[in-house]
Amino acid sequence: MSRSDSVIAAIAGESQSEAENDVVAVVKGGVIGAIAGGVGLLAMAPILWAGIALGVIDSAAFSELAYLGLGRPDNALLGYVIFAGGGMTTWPLLFAVLNDYLPGRTMVQSGFVFATIMWTGFLVAFYSSQAGLALVLYLLLTLLAHWAYGVLLGLVFAVVAQRTEVLFVTTDTMSVSKET
Repeated sequence: MSRSDSVIAAIAGESQSEAENDVVAVVKGGVIGAIAGGVGLLAMAPILWAGIALGVIDSAAFSELAYLGLGRPDNALLGYVIFAGGGMTTWPLLFAVLNDYLPGRTMVQSGFVFATIMWTGFLVAFYSSQAGLALVLYLLLTLLAHWAYGVLLGLVFAVVAQRTEVLFVTTDTMSVSKET
């Protein structure tokens, strides 16, 4: 055993090759999460765009996201990029970590539950004084958009989890205890 192997073994509790395999699996998991989030966003976007076109979702909320995120006011495009970035990084990672603790026998069902929980935060963050029919449409369209995202997020993870080993936060493999 070389000196570098003994240092890695002392720190990680495993050999260098095992540690390298773990790093590869974690990176692979991040890429898979980004793909899963991207697929979910592709389903979510037309529904949100319909809400913007109907005037029940205010695109200025995305400008505010750019301001809060980077201090750049009146930049809806940057807000959309930040929104997509979260949908392809933060949310898939959180789903991967919480999947086993969410209700649902399958990852698709867990994705549905996860999206419903996320929707409540979206409601507050993107609410812009809608009332009456506009409020009802806002609630329905945003809920449908989030369900589309969550179901596809769970579906992509379920399909990929059957085919490859993915590591996320711990050294345990991503749980596929839920039926796919």
